[in-house]
Amino acid sequence: MRVNLLTLLALTWLFSGCAEKDRSAELVGKWLFSLDLGGTILPFNAEMILEEDAVQFYAINGEERIRADEFEVIKDSFFVRLPVFNTALIGKITEEGIIGSYHDYSRSGEYLIPFEATRSFENRFDDLSEPTIEVTGKWKVLFSPGSDSEYEAIGQFQQLGARATGTFLTTTGDYRYLEGNVSGDSLFLSCFDGSHAFLFKARISGDSIYGNFWSGRHWQENWTGNRDEAFDLPDPETLTFLKPGYESLDFSFQNLKGETVSISDSAYQDKVVIVQIMGSWCPNCKDETAYLVSLHEKFKDQGLEVIALAFEKSDNNATNVKSLERLVDHFNVPYKVLLAGTASKKEAAAKLPMLNHVLSFPTSIYIDRTGKVRKIHTGFSGPGTGEYYQEFVEETDRFVTQLLIE
Repeated sequence: MRVNLLTLLALTWLFSGCAEKDRSAELVGKWLFSLDLGGTILPFNAEMILEEDAVQFYAINGEERIRADEFEVIKDSFFVRLPVFNTALIGKITEEGIIGSYHDYSRSGEYLIPFEATRSFENRFDDLSEPTIEVTGKWKVLFSPGSDSEYEAIGQFQQLGARATGTFLTTTGDYRYLEGNVSGDSLFLSCFDGSHAFLFKARISGDSIYGNFWSGRHWQENWTGNRDEAFDLPDPETLTFLKPGYESLDFSFQNLKGETVSISDSAYQDKVVIVQIMGSWCPNCKDETAYLVSLHEKFKDQGLEVIALAFEKSDNNATNVKSLERLVDHFNVPYKVLLAGTASKKEAAAKLPMLNHVLSFPTSIYIDRTGKVRKIHTGFSGPGTGEYYQEFVEETDRFVTQLLIE
């Protein structure tokens, strides 16, 4: 059984004699963290600030500031846990800064990435030269071009001087908030949100772009693209659908207390219901959960209900329940979250055999008051996608309103 690392640090402190002076105040300020992916460095920004007599940790990616759920400094030991995900930054304070490792406990075996952190930052990436290109705009992108795993994406970038922000949109979701720099003819973007550890490097020649993508230490692929303001991805409402002969869903799974909940329960009769296929490990699901909580609050008195069907990574039920409870607590989820299976699209499709497939976590299914499925939306483009997210919110508000008044 894995010992909780925060508890272990606290016990070490307690039984070492007298607790030394709290060093967290020494860390107040801006920091640049550098994750070592095996010779390739992934940087991200962070800030530690004093809030109500306590120091708090924030990871920063573009417009997003992620406040740590847990932040502890015990002697020279440093511990950060960002919201929801079963991951942690664990390090040691030194004269030069902080050294340590990023740990992802949702993966099998021991998965860690070494890091170093130094004070202050002006640019996310170093050794920059004057930009000779302009990346602002919309790009048609191919990841893993020419391979069996090739897939399309939209690259949406903004540039202000040497600073760049943006994201990639795919048929299954977006790559959230990316931030970085432009140097000469090259673009550098990265993101760290507690789950994603993404790094993109690319060279631009005219209206073409050639790049590499790293996801932690476990994945790397090439990508290419061209400027294309007219390019769009397939309609996310056409990718997942009911098989012939079906009009509704039928399922029963246990909630986090071990009680069986069914879509046919009286609580969902004569209600508009959104069924979310998701997992606590999934960053796009995290963004969608935040949105669905706000949508439920807005329309619950008019008859909207939401059910989340969670497909989790661990083979230990207690671990999965704890992960989901952490998500529920963080977002104040008011609706039922059911543990439906393991994090496999194939298993999700088997548990919901009326669907042609499950292409993405998340997938959302909209059901009218008669129990009929009216729409299935594959993937989720979150707030990091700007206008795409706003259009989705406006269209979903209109659609749910229409279902409620029918």
